Amino acid sequence: MTIPLNTAQKQLVETSMDLVPQMIRSMTRTSAYVSEEEQQELCQIGYLALCRAAARFDKNRPFLPYARTLIRHAIFDYWRETARDRSMLCSLQETPVEGESLSYQELFSYEDAQASQPETDTAQTLLLEHISRLGIGQCSTIQKGIASLWLQQQGYTSFDLSRHYQVPANRVRAWQSKARKLLQQDDALYALLT
Repeated sequence: MTIPLNTAQKQLVETSMDLVPQMIRSMTRTSAYVSEEEQQELCQIGYLALCRAAARFDKNRPFLPYARTLIRHAIFDYWRETARDRSMLCSLQETPVEGESLSYQELFSYEDAQASQPETDTAQTLLLEHISRLGIGQCSTIQKGIASLWLQQQGYTSFDLSRHYQVPANRVRAWQSKARKLLQQDDALYALLT
């Protein structure tokens, strides 16, 4: 998104750049956990709102209160949209029983069988079988990493996955990192994905 600014508006934005991190810190101070990805997203939203404020600025009023209001509203809009998107996803509240192997068949199954096409079904089935073979004999950490990578691709956040597994989000990311290393080294998986 490009917001055209003249020289005076650019200077106004440059002098007010520290306003965005201050607003984000004050708005997320009471949050239990804000991931690094969400912090970066909030910064981008805040800086875009700051540029919009400079583009729409009326010189008869002070700039900082106007910019604060636009930044605050942009962040609230983002949170409302995120909450709406999360409400459309199914819950991951069920906790797996320790020692129970993950069922990739259930995890990777299609939700809408009517809209599927034979070529896609065949490719998905081959991919599922290969990932299942990769998971067999691996430690539960890599199995959980593969499952969490798939769920994250389906739209779940690190926070959702950490609540599901009842572990900190950085542990889920560590599982995913180990699973990625295994998956990146597999040439057959790469051939199935291309």
